[in-house]
Amino acid sequence: KIVNNQIEIDIDDDGKGMGEEQSVLALQRGIRIDETKPGSGLGLSIVKDIANEYGGTIKLSKAHLGGLQARLSIPAVQVKN
Repeated sequence: KIVNNQIEIDIDDDGKGMGEEQSVLALQRGIRIDETKPGSGLGLSIVKDIANEYGGTIKLSKAHLGGLQARLSIPAVQVKN
């Protein structure tokens, strides 16, 4: 959806979610919140870096489903022909 000239993409899950402190940590490079699952802890930090390159943001919060919501916001650009 487009809100205030920003393209917003929401990704929600119905898992256990995470608290505010965990959400801050999850966006840091190499940090893994759930060490019982495979992974490197790079995914969300890479998304954050890409969003920043385009003047956007990623925000983690509680989803309507009860789990985690990741909201990617980047500036909308109009292409002139």
